[in-house]
Amino acid sequence: MTNLPLTRRGFIAAGATATLASGLPFIPSVHAAPLLAGVPDTGWNLWLDREATWEQDQLFLPDDVDLAALPRNAPTGGWGVLGTAQALTVSLPTTVEEHLWGVDGLRPYTADEYRYAEDDSVPQNGAYRGVSWWWRDIDVPADAAGKRVLLHIRGARLRAEVFLNEQLVGYSIMSELPIHCDLTAAMRPGAGNRLAIRITNPGGRYDWRDSTTMMWGAAKLFASHGFGGIDRGMTLSVHPLDAHIADAWVLNTPDPRVVTGHMQVVFTTPPANIAALAGLARLTLMDSTGAELPAEVAVEQLTLDGNVATVIFRLNKPDARLWSLADPVLHRLRFGWAGDERLAEFGFRWLGVDGVGTDAMLRLNGERVKLYSAISWGYWGFNGLWPTIELAEREVTAAKALGLNCLHFHRNVGKEEVFAAQDRMGLLRVMEPGGGRHAVGRDLKPGESLSYADQFSVDFMVAKCVAMARTFRSRPSLVHYTLQNEIGANLANPDVEHVLRAIHAADPSRCVILNDGFVERGAAQAMLLPYSDHMLRSDVEQHGGWWVNHQGAGDQWYDRFYQGPEEYIHRQTGKPFIVEFGEMQGCATADNHAAMVRELEAHGQSYDLEDHRVILQRTGAFLDQWGFRAAFPTDDAFYLSVGSKVYDAWENYHENIRIGDSVDIAAISGWETTAIENHSGIVDNLRGFKADPEIVRRSLLPVRPCAKQRRLVYDPGEAAALDLYLFNDTNRPASGDLTLSVVAPDGQERRVGSWPVPAHRRDVFSELVAEKVALPAFDQPGTWQVRFAHSATPDATFTRDLLVVPPAPATRRPLTIAVSGVARSVQQQLAALPGVTIVPFRAGGTYDGIIASGLSADEITRRQVGEQTGLEARPPGEEAVVTRGEIPDAVLEAVRAGTPLFALVPEDGLAEGVARQLAVLGLFDYHGQVGTLRAPWMGNWNFLRAHPLFAGIPADCATSVLHQVEGQPSNGLLVAGDGLEIIAGYSRDHDRFTGAATLIAQTRGMRVAVHRLPDMVAPLQRRLYANAVRWLAGEMA
Repeated sequence: MTNLPLTRRGFIAAGATATLASGLPFIPSVHAAPLLAGVPDTGWNLWLDREATWEQDQLFLPDDVDLAALPRNAPTGGWGVLGTAQALTVSLPTTVEEHLWGVDGLRPYTADEYRYAEDDSVPQNGAYRGVSWWWRDIDVPADAAGKRVLLHIRGARLRAEVFLNEQLVGYSIMSELPIHCDLTAAMRPGAGNRLAIRITNPGGRYDWRDSTTMMWGAAKLFASHGFGGIDRGMTLSVHPLDAHIADAWVLNTPDPRVVTGHMQVVFTTPPANIAALAGLARLTLMDSTGAELPAEVAVEQLTLDGNVATVIFRLNKPDARLWSLADPVLHRLRFGWAGDERLAEFGFRWLGVDGVGTDAMLRLNGERVKLYSAISWGYWGFNGLWPTIELAEREVTAAKALGLNCLHFHRNVGKEEVFAAQDRMGLLRVMEPGGGRHAVGRDLKPGESLSYADQFSVDFMVAKCVAMARTFRSRPSLVHYTLQNEIGANLANPDVEHVLRAIHAADPSRCVILNDGFVERGAAQAMLLPYSDHMLRSDVEQHGGWWVNHQGAGDQWYDRFYQGPEEYIHRQTGKPFIVEFGEMQGCATADNHAAMVRELEAHGQSYDLEDHRVILQRTGAFLDQWGFRAAFPTDDAFYLSVGSKVYDAWENYHENIRIGDSVDIAAISGWETTAIENHSGIVDNLRGFKADPEIVRRSLLPVRPCAKQRRLVYDPGEAAALDLYLFNDTNRPASGDLTLSVVAPDGQERRVGSWPVPAHRRDVFSELVAEKVALPAFDQPGTWQVRFAHSATPDATFTRDLLVVPPAPATRRPLTIAVSGVARSVQQQLAALPGVTIVPFRAGGTYDGIIASGLSADEITRRQVGEQTGLEARPPGEEAVVTRGEIPDAVLEAVRAGTPLFALVPEDGLAEGVARQLAVLGLFDYHGQVGTLRAPWMGNWNFLRAHPLFAGIPADCATSVLHQVEGQPSNGLLVAGDGLEIIAGYSRDHDRFTGAATLIAQTRGMRVAVHRLPDMVAPLQRRLYANAVRWLAGEMA
């Protein structure tokens, strides 16, 4: 690096040059002060101190840290070990796990680490628990003598003990939040300086949950993500010894062109008269390049508390360009005190809540805004914990490519690299601290108190919440703070109000909300509005001013989710409160493991690389072995087909959200996936897409016509009825007219009608244009494309494919099909097939084929198929009551004698029993089933290849919103053998196995099809039955 002469002016000039001309994102905690130097991200040494003891260490909260009194934990073997240890050379950001996953072997996860540990042995934990040392030499120029030099670290996890030249200069257990260290007493200006950081990782979680704590010695604290490492972008700053600016931040006000600037100055010796020093305080407005701008500036307040002075400025810029999503204009404030300076980046804007109690909504710069978001658990590719610069920018570009205008830091605190990208590129962010519920201790009876461990847990989380607000409060992209996702709090517990007010005191310019959870179901809610001391409470005000519901029950889009303007999922009426769907449904599928492996291998290392490799290899082998390569020539083609179900589903969900104009916030229930969890994420943890992002983006276009269907699949001769809407989130009139047409499979476009654009109404973003508009009757099989166009925004033309199922060819002759143990509803559908006589199976009878499910007569009477699988994995130790399918011996004898069998077994019990019976016949080897859907956010998928059994049914693809195969009862059979053909496959979440959803076995004169796939939508299911009877009769090639 090039060093300027280190006079006081030189330091300030160096800071301005490095900050404004570096080309790196502006990060307040590291780039805000006059820079002496950047600490390189490269050239770090990493060594595991396996012999270090840490389990019984005493932990210290920020207010209790006295560096002079803390233990000096040197490396095992002494400081000289760092010069001789066999260390890895690494670059930041990184974690031990990025480089050394499995260094102590792999082991099953525990229930404290992974929600499904007790019934999912597939993923293995290779994280390192214990102490690691990170060190490198840094330069402190000779001219720094007599100055104060500070080291700024963006974040570390979990405990960080920072040493310079073997002297303790910093300590923090505030996981993933900034650390500031005074190097003055330990530095050697002009000589060698070794910076060493001792990281202790006690373990943690690797899934979505943030509801658990862990013990460390006598203390209890939140179990955050279980990686150990350090963020990138450390810097050194230089300051006068006698007084330096320790912090500076900007708060927005309801007037978007007025901000308040706040500065804290720390004195070595407190001044006798702080008012006499007011002339030392100064504030200058700059644009994002550092050019000074004129503005009205006044000192509003100057106070002294001990040796810390606080200065509050008010700055008015009447002609300021506002920060907005479309034009994210950034400004900077340069704070000064005597010879010291500090920068804060911000945007002129106001984002607040308006009309609580009457007509509540969110407003950005005076205009209504709806937030379209997704919940991010804060996992990142490569190291698990922090993004690289590229990944942070990809987070924003991916969200914008999907049409989102916001993301949620969900159950995990924000990352500075990400905020910098969102500020710069125009994307909003909602933030939770992760584990915020732990700031609220258990309810106490009179005279009771918390144990030391429990009180430490509460104090730790309150300190983390406050540190979160202090770190990010200048950020224009930050919308509000939420204490906890899905908290069940007692508003009578004083801890609730205490932590909310503590956050609000650190940042009064934003809403602070208790609960992003089941408020609609009666969970407690509380909220502090910007610059208001009144706490809204759900036991006083309706829903505490902020209604929230989570709906995690769906696994894809189903026709039943929209049946008309008054009957659809995500409908909520009334607006005296903010309306948020904090987790909309759930729709989970695989990552594109092929793309993941390519990028991870190109990067070099990643904690999850081997997981992705194994899944890719095993899935590819299945596709190769069972003839699916014509359908999916490449692994990418397979995963993108699987992922399309997710994006198609979210397109439809977003339409519902926009139909409901009362909705203010809608969050997709998953942003990023991981190798073991959160497969409902719509991107992987490298922020790569699962399908074409245009599918989702078009549903969120600012002006968007919508022709909403009640069904997607039809029989010939039917006609669709559509409800027509115009969405307009611009709050500006949309001129022109709207035209509806439909393009038949032969390419002919048929005009249906046109309508004027409804008159513009302020703050109304959704208008119903027409209801139950009938399309012409479908006179051709195939895909019909609906088109609904707005003349003024042709690029926003709505299209929707409706499928008309071709009728099955007539049977060549009358057929007699026997049924055995088949549900009555299935028997009725079979009986409706032309040319087919359905009869109960009788031993000795002659039939063209047999359809059997293995249900007993009593079971057929009791219920219909499909009731036995639950929404989530069963609680440990609880066994499901499963009716095992059993085909009568006489039927099996007929099969052995050559009568074809179609085994219709769309649930676990039926499939298990029947598959075992057929294996005994020698049709195949049976090794059980892959497993059912653990939860909507875990996901599963079926896929079909072209075959006569699937004639007229979309094939050579994954099942989609057209098939609407239920995820909850889906499963796949693990089979092998000669004469076996698999024509539909099944897999789930991160399982290494892919099984047969439909198979055909032919051996020793027997011919059997086993169909494990649950029902498709009615027209497709009827076509399947028609195909099945023709297959049984030998009428298909």
